[in-house]
Amino acid sequence: MYRIDNEFNGVMLLFSVKEKKIELDQQYMKLIWLWVGLLATFHFVGVLGEKYYTVLEINSFIYHHTYLEFISIIISFMIFIVTYYTYDKNKRARLLIFFPMFFIVGMIDFFHTMVYEGMTGFFVESNAPMATTFWIIGRLIFAMGMLGAALVPYQLKTNYKRVYFVLVSIGVSGLVFYLVAYQIHLFPALFIEGQGLTPLKVVLEYFIMALMIGAIFLYMRDYQKTKNLVFIYVIAGLSFGIFAEASFTLYKSVHDTYNFMGHIYKAISSYLIFKGIFIYNLDAPYLKLAEARTKLIEYTENLEEIVEESTQEVKKVNEKVLEDLEYARRIQQSLLPEKELLIDGIAFSSEYIPCSNLSGDLYDVYKINDDCIGIFIADVAGHGVSAALMTMFIERVLVSDTINTIQGIEDSCEKPLMNLYNVFNESDFPDEMHIAVFNAIYHIPTKTLSYCTAGMNSVPMVVRNSGEVEMLDQSQGFPICKLGDFFHPQYVKAEARLEEGDRIFFYTDGLVENFKSHTLIQENTLKKMLYENKHLLGPELKMKISREICKRTQIEEIEDDITFLIMDILQSKR
Repeated sequence: MYRIDNEFNGVMLLFSVKEKKIELDQQYMKLIWLWVGLLATFHFVGVLGEKYYTVLEINSFIYHHTYLEFISIIISFMIFIVTYYTYDKNKRARLLIFFPMFFIVGMIDFFHTMVYEGMTGFFVESNAPMATTFWIIGRLIFAMGMLGAALVPYQLKTNYKRVYFVLVSIGVSGLVFYLVAYQIHLFPALFIEGQGLTPLKVVLEYFIMALMIGAIFLYMRDYQKTKNLVFIYVIAGLSFGIFAEASFTLYKSVHDTYNFMGHIYKAISSYLIFKGIFIYNLDAPYLKLAEARTKLIEYTENLEEIVEESTQEVKKVNEKVLEDLEYARRIQQSLLPEKELLIDGIAFSSEYIPCSNLSGDLYDVYKINDDCIGIFIADVAGHGVSAALMTMFIERVLVSDTINTIQGIEDSCEKPLMNLYNVFNESDFPDEMHIAVFNAIYHIPTKTLSYCTAGMNSVPMVVRNSGEVEMLDQSQGFPICKLGDFFHPQYVKAEARLEEGDRIFFYTDGLVENFKSHTLIQENTLKKMLYENKHLLGPELKMKISREICKRTQIEEIEDDITFLIMDILQSKR
């Protein structure tokens, strides 16, 4: 099965590669067919040239020449404007070559047109040598500019100020006009009336063609990297430009058919290059903007539906989270003892009120052996899932360790706390988490309560049968926290002798330190309640305190977990 899947995937990959290759070949095939068409046209004109070659009537030629040249001039200035203002936005280095080059070419083409033989002249009398010199200079600058731009990486950006390049362009244009118009003798002859083109003119035209061919290969490289059809337009424009230059190697008169055909090719070349540059710098960004706007409209129209779908998804996730929290709450509460317990003449009544689904409070009452009962109450910093998981850790470590370490030692309540501190520091718990614990062992035969505290600030109260209220505050230990590398605490136990009728009230600080602005039940109020209700049974006292809590929490929600445990010393069964 594995081999079949691999072979299938290989076939699909090959198929996709072939598809891509065919798609690329289609673009190259278009260029090939373009060259075939240009060659065929050029050859057709050449074959028929001997038979149909003619020198056009001057006025008719000048009209069409001026029309075609002004098309190229306008396109050059349009490219200048597009690239000049686009550079300020995208900072592409190629544009620093394009906009000054097309400005100079546009100006020189204008000079060439105005001094062309048969025109009325422009500052100077028109003549063929001057027009031909303007032409060659303009085409050299164009070909070198296109090649130079192609040599610059298409993604390269720069921060040069464009105004300097414009000033240089104006200066170069003015210098060329002055030299050609007033110092034409400085230039070698390119066209001789009655003889036609000089060898230098032909060589320069071939040199221009070579520059354009080099530029074509570089733009093909860019297309191969980006697959952007913009470069195909530029390549097509340069292709027409090459055949335009080829036409200008053949004319014998500045008004003949070869010259006219070359100007047609040049106009087409200018248009295709303009289309490529325009799409690359303006059209493509606006198309992307239009596409983004269309998507935005679709999103806006479907916003209500999308919001409803998202709301339903959030609702489902929330319901799942609440369901999981409810399961976790049941699991956590299953660890707690029954709220009413009677063990060997000792009655326990408890209440457990979490401020959220999961609590950071935990307590337990468990039989260690025939003579001892274990009791602990713990408060983990924080609430919710993390605190609830920590309570399970406490239950596992503290209870099992108390049972295991008490073997023959009746009041070893401090050793389990020390072990809990060590295990906590060895575990990978968050540094900010800490636990407060009150751990106690009640020895039934002697009615002695051995206790030890680890940072518990809610001190249990003993209500004597005589009515006195005492605090179990003789043990002050360090909280369970992540300071094992810096501090090794000592947990010291204390003892309290109890009599029949005595009552112990264990609780967490949520009962007396709940709200930010005030306490739920003040400590003195709690002492008074215990004293005034010492005649009540444990369950009755629990109900009374619970009602007091409910009354005080009707206005404001509780901000901490509340847990309390009532231990009554009844008549011993032994």
